[in-house]
Amino acid sequence: RTLPAPVPCRVCGDRSYGKHYGVYCCDGCSCFFKRSIRKNVHYTCITGIGRCTIDKARRNWCPYCRLQRCFAVHMNIAAVQEERGPRKPKNSKMLTHPNSPQSIQEKLDVITPTETCPSRSVETYQMYEIAAHIFLTAVKQAKRNSGFGSLSRESQNIILGHLWAPLFILRVAYWSEDIEHVFYFLQSTIKHLRYLKLDINALEHFENVLLCRMDLLKDEEQVFLASNLMQYSLDSLALRFNNDSKLFIDILLAMPKLFYPSAPVLYSFLFKPIIGLVPIETIISR
Repeated sequence: RTLPAPVPCRVCGDRSYGKHYGVYCCDGCSCFFKRSIRKNVHYTCITGIGRCTIDKARRNWCPYCRLQRCFAVHMNIAAVQEERGPRKPKNSKMLTHPNSPQSIQEKLDVITPTETCPSRSVETYQMYEIAAHIFLTAVKQAKRNSGFGSLSRESQNIILGHLWAPLFILRVAYWSEDIEHVFYFLQSTIKHLRYLKLDINALEHFENVLLCRMDLLKDEEQVFLASNLMQYSLDSLALRFNNDSKLFIDILLAMPKLFYPSAPVLYSFLFKPIIGLVPIETIISR
């Protein structure tokens, strides 16, 4: 079953050294398929469309589309159901030295989260799935924002590369479903932001103030445009809450709360277990 040279995984395009369930696929996709079939897991698409891109960088973002891809390349369900558990030779301790290359590789395989069958709880997987959904939605909606969306795509990607974390937290706070219990570590920030009761229009202006950062750009025209967009949104918010200056001040004071936890902390906690070492900027620019 082992190939002398790797071939592309039929599911995600990563390296495959042999067939799993009738198809050349990587260990990660093989493990995902086996776990999904054995546990009869029912996934939902994180975008609700069912056409997410499944590649090495994004294969863990949408389990629904990943499983559909497994079906599309004809991975064998019956082979999973008929498969026995691994057999342990009686003298297994004598077969592999604890410090041999094979043993070390087995240990590495166990602790590599994006390539193995992780034993995480259903709640943890739910948190990852919801986080991915909110993140992708936040980036997509930001690029469609009538203000921020008028910047060049290059400028958008630069800014989002720096400010994806506060944007994510803002979208978590105003998500349509009650997910406060899922992101328990953000409860204080979520409650503070929801207290402001921003409607769609005010939220868009608030997002513009957050994202239209001319200090992150170098192109003079883009710097000028970002500056005007931020000022316009600030003026719009001031006019909107003209009769409630305290609320307007509270809105401005809420901005710093979006930067805690920091981007590296959020990345390590919510996204690194899913996308591994793939820079989140790579996901943003797609």
